[in-house]
Amino acid sequence: MKELLLNGAEWKTSDDVYDAFFRAVGAPSWHGRNFNALNDSISGGNINEVDVPYCVVIKNYGLIGAGAKKMADDFIDLVHEIGARGCAVEIRTDERNR
Repeated sequence: MKELLLNGAEWKTSDDVYDAFFRAVGAPSWHGRNFNALNDSISGGNINEVDVPYCVVIKNYGLIGAGAKKMADDFIDLVHEIGARGCAVEIRTDERNR
């Protein structure tokens, strides 16, 4: 399964989380910044340049800024929910601070 590496140490705001994921999947400039849009583009496919299957790996999870932490955690929960519905997507965090 392809791994998409995201660096949580760079995240200070919710937009930083979106920006990192959008860069990793090659999202179009018009991609919505809400969980309905994320759900559609991950589970539905044919929106981003990179479609599932893939595993999102968040490096430096422990270094995520306070302004981005809730968004990051909610994003993790969303990806787990999408995977539980049978979509070939996974997410994990790397607690090491590199």
